[in-house]
Amino acid sequence: MSTDPDTGAEREIDLSRWRSAVVARWWVLAAGLLAGAVVGAIVSLSGGSVYQASVLISPGQAFSPSGAPVLNYLSSPLGISAIVNHPAVLAAAAAKAHIPVSELRGNVDTVSVATGAGTAAARGSVLIRITVQLQQPKPAELAADALGQSVITETTSTYVRDSIKVLQVSIAGYNTLLASLATQIQILNKEIEVPGLDTLTKLFLVIQANNSAERQATIADDLATSHQQLSLAQNIEDASLIGPAARAVKTTARSRRNSVLVGALIGLIIGAIAAIVADSRLRRPLPA
Repeated sequence: MSTDPDTGAEREIDLSRWRSAVVARWWVLAAGLLAGAVVGAIVSLSGGSVYQASVLISPGQAFSPSGAPVLNYLSSPLGISAIVNHPAVLAAAAAKAHIPVSELRGNVDTVSVATGAGTAAARGSVLIRITVQLQQPKPAELAADALGQSVITETTSTYVRDSIKVLQVSIAGYNTLLASLATQIQILNKEIEVPGLDTLTKLFLVIQANNSAERQATIADDLATSHQQLSLAQNIEDASLIGPAARAVKTTARSRRNSVLVGALIGLIIGAIAAIVADSRLRRPLPA
């Protein structure tokens, strides 16, 4: 069966004619764009209101004794997202917020927040924001705080916890030793001031006091270093909450910006179709 070339040509889409119709009736597109944007804005207002509560988490970053960062899954944004959305973690957060877990599921979002340029090893340059969206403000705040605490608990490694304990024991030992040396130096100084003390004995006591003072200064330096290491472990290596507890903020259920953009796009498409249809009707020959 053959096809008439003229008939086939008539069925082909004349893109150039469509383009000309759209350009000639640009005002139809503009009207559709404006009308779609207005409709989108109205739809966004009718979407109802919800409450969002967020907490900002600084993931723990372990360091080796030499000072090099140790990368592990506990500091991975993907790993933290998996922890937050784990059924057991969601159930515990829902219980603290006094809501069904079904109400919390699907309404939790985790986002990485970069604080500056850096390599992948600079894990301290990435923060994690956990956001909970619910119908009531207080449950949203309680759930966000609970999820943040779960992340802090789960992402602090055993290595970091053991390091903190070792440093605390060392600091306690340094303080005890410094107190003992202070007492020893005080006794030696009193002995040196005893009247009638022979020169050889006095010289011996002075040397002992100087040695104790030097040892006291060395231990004080070690104590200061241990305090710095403990502060690093507790504030950098250990995961922590940045800022105050979660506070709920009222927002619309639908994004106004997205609704306006989608409405404008739909209006633009409808306007283009209307321009093409109007052009086709004007080109249609009148009946004899």
